[in-house]
Amino acid sequence: MVLLHYLNDRYGHHNWENDLAHIPKFFGPIDWQCHAHLPVPSASFKVGRGANSEQLVGLENIFVFPVTDRHFVEVCFEKEIYSFDSDHQPKFDASPMTELQNAIFDSIRLELGPETQARVDQIKAEVGDMQLCKEFAPLKWPTNIYPPEPSEAPQMQKSLKAGC
Repeated sequence: MVLLHYLNDRYGHHNWENDLAHIPKFFGPIDWQCHAHLPVPSASFKVGRGANSEQLVGLENIFVFPVTDRHFVEVCFEKEIYSFDSDHQPKFDASPMTELQNAIFDSIRLELGPETQARVDQIKAEVGDMQLCKEFAPLKWPTNIYPPEPSEAPQMQKSLKAGC
């Protein structure tokens, strides 16, 4: 739930203006993957600029894991690719960048202190299996307006801005 709220706060309020106010600027999370190499739950996913998963740009590859009951770490790599073919695929081999990014994610280590380890053990005893969900569907963005009809979007946006 913490991650859901964080993603909504970070990306969910961004949208286009005027007749496109109901269209989100960001799409995600996509390619959700749980990781098991840390002593706490961890996951990686992507968020990109665009309204659909087929034509995203500026993909942010994000890796997250908790370090306290109230804090988590986010490691983010952003690929700025500007050269695409007609199928919206990069015109060059981006796999070396992806391999390096994944190697960095996999190399992250976390050593828990005695107090934190005791807290993790307590949570495991109470909850049992401490895994993140296997799937995480893209969130419904934008969160700052309910999708109006396109002709109503400018008026809706003006009324939202007037309340600030």
